[in-house]
Amino acid sequence: MNQSSLAKTRYTIPAILFAVAIVAYSYNLEGQPRHGDEINYLGWAGNYIHLVNKGDLANPCLVSIDNCSLLYHIPAHGATYSPLRMMLIGLPFSLAHQDPGDYYDWSCYWFSCYDFHNAPTIQQMAAGRLLSPVFGALTVVIAFLVGKMLFNRNTGIVFSGFFLFYNLWVWYSRTIMTEVHYIFFSMLSLLLLLHAFRVRHLRIKYLIASSIAFGCALTSKLLSVEFAILFGAIILFYGIQQTHGSNGRKIVKIGILVSVFFLVSILGFLLTEPGFYKNPVLQIISMKYDMDNYNRDVWFIAYPTIQGLHPIRMALLFNYALIPSPVANTIPGAFPGSTYNLDWNNPATYSSVPMTLFFFVGMAYAINKIRKQKECVPEILLLVWFVSTFFTTLMIARDLSLERYQLPFLLSIVMISSYGVWNFVRHVSKKTQVSFIAVTIFVHAMTSLYYWQKIYSSPGTFWTNPIPYGTLQESVTNMPTLVVNLVFLAFCMFIVMYSIKESRKVTA
Repeated sequence: MNQSSLAKTRYTIPAILFAVAIVAYSYNLEGQPRHGDEINYLGWAGNYIHLVNKGDLANPCLVSIDNCSLLYHIPAHGATYSPLRMMLIGLPFSLAHQDPGDYYDWSCYWFSCYDFHNAPTIQQMAAGRLLSPVFGALTVVIAFLVGKMLFNRNTGIVFSGFFLFYNLWVWYSRTIMTEVHYIFFSMLSLLLLLHAFRVRHLRIKYLIASSIAFGCALTSKLLSVEFAILFGAIILFYGIQQTHGSNGRKIVKIGILVSVFFLVSILGFLLTEPGFYKNPVLQIISMKYDMDNYNRDVWFIAYPTIQGLHPIRMALLFNYALIPSPVANTIPGAFPGSTYNLDWNNPATYSSVPMTLFFFVGMAYAINKIRKQKECVPEILLLVWFVSTFFTTLMIARDLSLERYQLPFLLSIVMISSYGVWNFVRHVSKKTQVSFIAVTIFVHAMTSLYYWQKIYSSPGTFWTNPIPYGTLQESVTNMPTLVVNLVFLAFCMFIVMYSIKESRKVTA
């Protein structure tokens, strides 16, 4: 195959993934149900762009929400009140000529000052969502490249296919929420960091680009800090492989690389926070005060703490991510003195039959590869990603029903499941591989999109957390999805029987 053909092949899969994703995510944005947080974000971003368009660049609302009389003051949001977030939401809103001029009502949606008569119109909500499908689709392409770089092209295809039709990602790629931004920048940072170590010597420009992207992720949502351990592990393991000389020299070089990466990331975060330019010390004190005193119902005072590392919460997180609860039970709730009724349908499980099944398959293959200690750095990183985000999710988020706080952890599950799918079929014929992967992604997509009318044709309605649609429980109780799941399981059994038969031929 000549260079021209290779180049075409290299770009064909990303182009197809982007095209499918952008259609799925951008279709009829006016029909997407709205969330209260969307109205808040639209109010802040709309006000920001409104002031910029007026040329009122000295207005304190462009610096921080803490000293802005035009918006309702919500503590802690000043921590990530950056031009990046405001531009990504406000710019398309402004270009669509949907500027009402007054955004105070929208900024106080969750409070008594909100006037429902001044709610954003369907057209205004759709305008604010315009860039979300683009970032969602680009993240799907990045998922393919990450899977390809860590393992191979086929794992990348499965990873991107699972992620494209992952129910949470479909929702957040169609809304005015910061999840689509911080996951995009975090995944971009991951891709660039892997690319920096792709050849036998470190390419420092990609390391710096990765750290800048991580800084953008932090300023989009501080929860992206959950990726920090994974990024440090990448530098550590690949740095050991590529650094020659004594152990002391390796330690010094890796220490410098880790320090540079995170210092540049922190600098990138601070540079996108205008409040730091005028009085950085005051801004840090203000942020700490807000984080100490706001959102106690959702966060453990906004700092990681071992309070969340309780066996009941650990099991509950797996119920949200992988397996419904097999027993009915009453457990302690997220808030002091509260209780939570646990059963098969509660909580909703954000997975599908293929993804849950192949998570365990992928985990078994990864552990076995590491046990053999042969070219297992990608598998080690996979487990680091899973374990680190599992514990940081528990340590940061008090109320797990806010499923968007689980996204870094859930992404690791999608990656492990994809790794499991490819290892399951890699020894069968090419035609069987293609057929099985296609069926697997189709069944997974059916789980997410069975309630397509709730996604695309529910204008003006509201949705709340946790998202009640596209869950594993629904996929085994609704007849159409149950049938495709049974077909999928039969296909799995066929491959298992075929593999056993072939192994007997070899040993005979």
